[in-house]
Amino acid sequence: MAERIRLNKVSLREQKQKMAMYERFLPALEARKQQLIMQLTVIRTNIRDQRELMETMVEEIRSWASLYWDIEGVLRFYIAVREIRCAPRNIAGLKIKEFKEVLFDDPGYSLFRTPYSFDAVLKRTREAISLRERIKILEEQEQVLLEGFRKTSQRINLYEKMLIPQCREAVRRISVYLQDQQAAAVGVAKVAKRLSEEASYYVD
Repeated sequence: MAERIRLNKVSLREQKQKMAMYERFLPALEARKQQLIMQLTVIRTNIRDQRELMETMVEEIRSWASLYWDIEGVLRFYIAVREIRCAPRNIAGLKIKEFKEVLFDDPGYSLFRTPYSFDAVLKRTREAISLRERIKILEEQEQVLLEGFRKTSQRINLYEKMLIPQCREAVRRISVYLQDQQAAAVGVAKVAKRLSEEASYYVD
């Protein structure tokens, strides 16, 4: 339901103040939108690069199929994820997580009781798991920034297409009404003066 506009000077001042506030906020929202666009571009490029790296890594790991077959029973105890460490980061007022590292269970092992390839396979597998988690966090960042971009765009549209035009129209309507009232008052005053002068003429 549209707001009912009071046609008086107080309402005129309120509408002007609201319009000034919206127009003051608009550039900040536009700047935030541009910042989000730039950050989204950076993150999407990063996601693409990390996915390409993951594909290369997976192909390499596939070529080690026979090695995995030999150590699979032992390896699983050393690639269990204990903790994924992230740090908070602020982008354009949005809180996101930034990937730091993956911590794995590490029960320890004897070099003499594991195949010679165990170290290399373990290292590469942990790198692949860490990369997978890094990509997940990047994708979460992308979603947070996309939602922020969507809400910022909606707010800009609200200001540009609804709130500012409504205030501008209200200011116009009130100004026209007050001018008409002022003109009518001046007209009444002139008529009253003329009648007063005519009355005094007849009295004299």
